[in-house]
Amino acid sequence: MPDQFTDRQLNRATLARQMLLERSDRGIAEAVEWLLGLQGQQTQDPYIGLWSRLHGFTHEALTALIVDRILVRATTMRGTLHLHTADDLIGIREHMQPFLRTVWNSNFRKRFGGNDEAAVLKLARRYIDEKPATAGELGKRLHESFPTADPLSMTVLLQMSDTLIQIPPTRIWGSGHAPVLTQIQNWLPAPYERPISRETLVRRYLAAYGPASVADMQTWSRLTKLGEVFEALRPELVTFIAPDDRELFDLPDAPRPDADTPAPVRFLPLYENAYLGYDNRRRMLAEDDAKRINMFENFKPGVLVDGVIAAGWTVETKKGAATLTIEPYHKLRKTDVAELESEGERFLRFMEEKAESFDVRVLPLA
Repeated sequence: MPDQFTDRQLNRATLARQMLLERSDRGIAEAVEWLLGLQGQQTQDPYIGLWSRLHGFTHEALTALIVDRILVRATTMRGTLHLHTADDLIGIREHMQPFLRTVWNSNFRKRFGGNDEAAVLKLARRYIDEKPATAGELGKRLHESFPTADPLSMTVLLQMSDTLIQIPPTRIWGSGHAPVLTQIQNWLPAPYERPISRETLVRRYLAAYGPASVADMQTWSRLTKLGEVFEALRPELVTFIAPDDRELFDLPDAPRPDADTPAPVRFLPLYENAYLGYDNRRRMLAEDDAKRINMFENFKPGVLVDGVIAAGWTVETKKGAATLTIEPYHKLRKTDVAELESEGERFLRFMEEKAESFDVRVLPLA
């Protein structure tokens, strides 16, 4: 009979895999590869996620890897933007292609009208090969030739059909420019087929996110029929039972720290796979707080206190004065508040390094 795991045990295992239990000495590209990519809808999110995970992380170091084309940002898991190594982008994107097509069919086909997909794609590829462009610029040009199609539906058709890279000077720290797109062939060297098997993806997901269920990985990726892959790998995996009786899989030698292992305060980006990458998020998010993490409503990026999301944060700067405001979701111990203030000042100095003064405010519980 497999061991029963508590949410707290799952929490500590996840923190250890995600480099959130203690900062890692991994290199930036190595860390991004280990995590199978970092969500990148927000320009600053990968920077924040890596600062909370790596010793000595700097904005400049990540920016250099993006400029040098070592790390690239494009649409992959769940139809969302992720920052990947080149190998992972190409290998993972191939698996995501069927799902990305369903995204376009579900959300944009009606807005596309009766236009010829092949003709739109041919012209869109020609335009983007001529010169990198924003989605708005590309849609406007396409609309001149296909006036009955919604411009966004045409740019999304290209984005869901081909791998478009968001290139500098956009998507780097401090840039407010609208994302500029180009075809992967115009940005990265060949080959453009770098296969990653589904079995390898499962092993890598479990290494960075386990113990996890089949549904957890399917939610993280939107891949289907993963149960077959997990079953094929079962002889080399170990299993546990979650608090809700789900079967969890893991690699035998992966770290699973004791539930009482101390967990430090960590500031998370707005979109973070450490909790979004699961079907059941109870390991890092109390059930009563699930409504706070609603991607379709306004919500704050999270703060981990004792390993769980226990607060949200915002940063504002006025006339050189930077303020980090932390809104607790639960009553905090004095030691928690002290750690929030200490780690919060370091985080604020990272976020607003050019500010002249820094103030961390932990609000009273509402």
